[in-house]
Amino acid sequence: MSHFLYLSNYIKRLLILLIIYTISRFCFFYFNQENLQFNICDFFEGSRFDLSALVYINIPIFILILFPNNLRKNRSYQKITNWIFYLVNIPFILLNNIDIEYYKFTQKRSTIDFLQLLLLSEDTYRIIPQYIKDYWPITLISILQIILLIKFKKIPSIQVKNNFKSIILSIIPFILGTILIVVFARGGLQLKPIKTINAGEICNSQNSALILNTPFCILHSLNEQKLSIYNYHNNSELISIYNPQKIIETNKPIDKKNIIIIILESFSKEFIGYYNTEHIKSHTPFLDSLMTNSLVFNNAYANGLKSIEALPAIITSIPTLMENPFITSKYAQNRIKSLAEILNNEGYQTSFYHGGHRGTMGFYSFCKKAGIKNYFGLEEYNNKEYYDGVWGIYDNAFLEFFAKEINKTKQPFFSTLFTLSSHPPYKLPKEYIKNKYRDINKKINIIETIEYTDNAVKNLFKKIKNEEWYQNSIFIITADHTSPISYNIKYKNLIGRYAIPLIIFDPLKKIRGHNNTIVQQIDIMPTVLEIINYNKNYFAFGKSMFNNKGWAINKIENKYHLITNNGILSNKNEEYITFKNWQLSTKTNSNKEDIKLLKAIKQSYNQRMIQNKISYEN
Repeated sequence: MSHFLYLSNYIKRLLILLIIYTISRFCFFYFNQENLQFNICDFFEGSRFDLSALVYINIPIFILILFPNNLRKNRSYQKITNWIFYLVNIPFILLNNIDIEYYKFTQKRSTIDFLQLLLLSEDTYRIIPQYIKDYWPITLISILQIILLIKFKKIPSIQVKNNFKSIILSIIPFILGTILIVVFARGGLQLKPIKTINAGEICNSQNSALILNTPFCILHSLNEQKLSIYNYHNNSELISIYNPQKIIETNKPIDKKNIIIIILESFSKEFIGYYNTEHIKSHTPFLDSLMTNSLVFNNAYANGLKSIEALPAIITSIPTLMENPFITSKYAQNRIKSLAEILNNEGYQTSFYHGGHRGTMGFYSFCKKAGIKNYFGLEEYNNKEYYDGVWGIYDNAFLEFFAKEINKTKQPFFSTLFTLSSHPPYKLPKEYIKNKYRDINKKINIIETIEYTDNAVKNLFKKIKNEEWYQNSIFIITADHTSPISYNIKYKNLIGRYAIPLIIFDPLKKIRGHNNTIVQQIDIMPTVLEIINYNKNYFAFGKSMFNNKGWAINKIENKYHLITNNGILSNKNEEYITFKNWQLSTKTNSNKEDIKLLKAIKQSYNQRMIQNKISYEN
């Protein structure tokens, strides 16, 4: 069993590094306690992220120490191994400690862009000596940590003999070690490996910067393209053209209506009969009937093509105008103030319902970051009878669960309900198929699931329409994105792929009619706040849907598309072309005001993401 000493040596090195990172975390809290709340659970959760970063950093050490060979007995080999151990770990320890003070300026952990800044800046050599001097306690802590690290030098010296038993005994620790580092690197045995957005989900904490460590954030941003810095307009021009800081000039008291947002999975505008009267048969008879008593937006667009992009757009008015979705980007730890958090401060109960697994698409982590107090998913439903075997609970059963739980909720409340059955692979309950189609072997496609979810929404409204809270509620119904499957040539194009339904339903019928303004998902948050007469300033990249200056924006494959009444303005690099039609086949003259607006949006979005300024600042 002597060969296991190599595995023991590697684990001891990880434990020493874990202690060093934990010390840094305590220092991080001590020097930033005015911006953080103490929760001992954060330190335990932080160890998960520390171990993940440490095993990635120490992959070379793992190979050098555990890979079976007789070179490990050689003194020179051991010295080289130790020097590599110091060289790969000390820089990350220093970067982790730099953030103890640097966090005060950025309010987030540094990512790869910080290293780029250090390498490119001519001031670096002047800044580092000054930092060492000015923040001498951090310097002292770093020196002590490095001394502790250097003291660990011993590597076992055991020979692999040329016989079957010795070879097997030397391979087993390597295999066990490999399993160990895979588990640690992933952050556990959960569905997906941990990312920066996952910080705080275990402890229900907003201290994501405390839970994370700088090496983890740097490693997870290595493959991410840095947002460009644009300087099209000076500050005063920028604010006059486009300003996401919403200044509210009203003293009206807040009308504390209950707000329910229903997000329908993959419900393309194409599938809604109300919008497409040329269809012989509607696939959404209930929604069609509801729309006759609602405010219907005829020109609504998603800001992305993935569910993971929809939630930040709808709940926090943040579109995905970069290569990665906000939830998985290096900017996921930026400080935000969502619609849920705003309403929390006004006495609302906030909740999110999605019948999927808790780890699905980062919803749970994002909801925690967005300040949503209560999360209900497959685990909370706690009944596998209606589990579809892939994604989660069938819509009809889960919407019944939603009705039951929301009836227990104290008013006023804000709740988001996200369906899932109309997601591939398309599956429906056997009883439903048997009753509707009388053919248990019928092939199920997107259309059948759209009809099923429409019926589930119908049953939901039947269950809640006589509840006391119902008349005091506003319902916003939309889609997360469109379906990749399209049957109507009108929608089989790039812009048609973003066309979604969007309605506001008021049971009192005070809000109804048609609106032809161009709107988008990021406009939902400002619209809700206007409906309830919210009287404080806030931040949103979108604008109220009652604002007649309509536009919608998306970005795909490094190309922006700004949709206005003048056409679709397409932009890549510094080329701006306007098209008349969704197919982007007929060009027209570009409107100068549209170009100014797009440039202002690009400049403001990138600048604010980089500088961590995506919440309201006085």
